[in-house]
Amino acid sequence: MSMTFRNAETEQELKTVEKLAEKIWARTYRDILSPEQRAYMLKMMYDLSVTKRELTEGIRFELICDGETPVGFLSWGPYGDGIAKLHKLYLDYAYHGRGIGSQMLQHAIAETRAAGYKFLRLNVNKQNKDAIRAYERNGFKLLEKVKNDIGSGYYMDDYVYQTAL
Repeated sequence: MSMTFRNAETEQELKTVEKLAEKIWARTYRDILSPEQRAYMLKMMYDLSVTKRELTEGIRFELICDGETPVGFLSWGPYGDGIAKLHKLYLDYAYHGRGIGSQMLQHAIAETRAAGYKFLRLNVNKQNKDAIRAYERNGFKLLEKVKNDIGSGYYMDDYVYQTAL
């Protein structure tokens, strides 16, 4: 299956990212996060004002498309000395099981390597077993466990993974 990557920079493209996140998160986190925490985090991470600001801070958003139809997205940007951070990587469930998630990861690895980074780091919810397996299959190694207070009594309880580029 031939998927294409397209930079998401316009307001409409960023709104598409937001809509995809709402759809995908409903299933990804239904057994992990309460509906209230999902809503809080979606607003915190995908509100148009947030994604527009992130673009100005060097965060890159990309849509993955099946033909002209966006079916997933990823974002990455600078994190530290020689380190890029993969902030987001989500794919519509109708496209799971076809190797597209790995294609997205390999694309992010290639893009960050081409941008001159030495490592690609990411956080993943400790209970998101499918994502953890995908990251490990693609060469990411566990660095640490973190629990970050994100406000309103909510936490992100994550593993931090990294791969050399």
